[in-house]
Amino acid sequence: MADLEENPFADATPIKPSYPSDDLSSNESEGLSQIDQVQPSANAFDTQQREKTHFCCEIDRILHAGDFHIAVSNAQKTSDGGGSSYITYSIRLVEYEVRRRYSEFESLRRGLSKLYPTVIIPPIPEKHSIADYATLPSKAKEDLIIEKRKRMLQTFLNRVATHQLLKNEHVFHKFLETGISWNEVLHAPPLSNLPKNILQISPANLPSTNPNALSSQQQISQQPPLPNPSASQQLKNPDTRFIESEMFTNKFANHLSQNMEKTNRRILKRLGDLSNDYAELGATYNTFSLDESEDLATAIEKIGQAVDSCFVATGNLITSVETDFSEPLQEYSQFAQIIKQVLKYRHMKHLQMELTTESLEKQKTALENLERSEQEAKRLEAALKNHGGTEDLNRPRRLSAGDAGQSRDSDDSENRGEFEREHNGINSGGGKQLKKRRSTLFSVLSHTLHGIMDVDPEASRRSSLGKTRESIIQLEEALVTTTKDLKIISSAIQADLDRFQRQKIHDMREMLLAYAKHHVKWCDTNLASWQEAKSEIEKIK
Repeated sequence: MADLEENPFADATPIKPSYPSDDLSSNESEGLSQIDQVQPSANAFDTQQREKTHFCCEIDRILHAGDFHIAVSNAQKTSDGGGSSYITYSIRLVEYEVRRRYSEFESLRRGLSKLYPTVIIPPIPEKHSIADYATLPSKAKEDLIIEKRKRMLQTFLNRVATHQLLKNEHVFHKFLETGISWNEVLHAPPLSNLPKNILQISPANLPSTNPNALSSQQQISQQPPLPNPSASQQLKNPDTRFIESEMFTNKFANHLSQNMEKTNRRILKRLGDLSNDYAELGATYNTFSLDESEDLATAIEKIGQAVDSCFVATGNLITSVETDFSEPLQEYSQFAQIIKQVLKYRHMKHLQMELTTESLEKQKTALENLERSEQEAKRLEAALKNHGGTEDLNRPRRLSAGDAGQSRDSDDSENRGEFEREHNGINSGGGKQLKKRRSTLFSVLSHTLHGIMDVDPEASRRSSLGKTRESIIQLEEALVTTTKDLKIISSAIQADLDRFQRQKIHDMREMLLAYAKHHVKWCDTNLASWQEAKSEIEKIK
């Protein structure tokens, strides 16, 4: 391939390899100003090649030696003793050999996705239902499905084993180790410590990145409560870099699933039909040659042999293209969906930070209003005392029926007196003083009604103030946590996107070269067969 940038997979701007802090959105920058610049954990997110000197097990040592290949050598049906059967796959790594079933591969990948939510975990082949096998017209096609699954499971294991971060995971080492019960691994740390909601825990505190991590329940209880955003919510201040990544991923997925995969399947189907036609035609020519004699019979037989050669060569082409092009194409179509999930995780964390920021702003506004009300209440109390009031308006009121009646009579008398004084004030031309007195009277009545409904208004105000201040403290802590998490997550995802981009370009080059070579070989084989047939035809006199 002369130019990789001309293929439909590389027509977008490559993802930039860095995620500098000055590219953060305004909200993120504001949040980061509350904490020191946080660098991603080297153990958790540094995907650069480093020389390792301490190994957790022998398999860890083998994987870091570099000279290895994991092979899924064979598949066989196994019975569990209860009458049901399943297929197990033999995995070989140097002298280690272990058998695992498909569901165990599935649980391994699911566990790695939770342990490393910022990493693009390689896909495994899609699961076939019992109905898929039941509707197969022959055992040969069932064997083809199993062989395809073996190849794709082998690719999955080797991709994990060569990933600079995933190959350090001891859970993966146990999956490859002989004599290890996978069910026990699933119910032991770190997998047993995984939280139900990955958004409620900092990525730096995941068991995979922190060997001393507490259980998920302990971690969640020791950190401020974080909001649970909805996936349908939109960001108010999205990061343009990851918006571009999402757009490129969608475009990449459409190129594969909507265009290339469908077209490739149609081509392979037509090649299969052509191969069958070649088989029938070759048999016809061979039979025809028996009815002729001498040079004509030989020439017709040679034509039949050339057609038979086309039948075999076309079958080989289909098998080679399926193995070296169609399966990797399907794998990369799955990769596109996996990248979407990784970007969705970052999107949810970004939403979490924005929701925390909004809640903090609302609580600060509420605190200002409460403090303003408290100051107004104190000012009103001081004003009442200056007017000769002796009753503490914040004292709880408990009135009997008789007291209530006397209070109403007293209030009526006081109100009449107040009215007369106001009336006299009007006659004397004191309009401004009247307005001030009416405002005071209204405040007194409002305060009295509030006192009747709330037995201890001062305590209620102080309680509201205390709860609001406590909520603000928790939200400030949550904002620091979510801002730090978002920075770590963004850096880690960007690094793995860059790694994936390099891997994709390399793999696409190999796929397209293989596609071209298989067609060249197919054409060369057919050309040689037809040249021999031509020579025999020219001998006819």
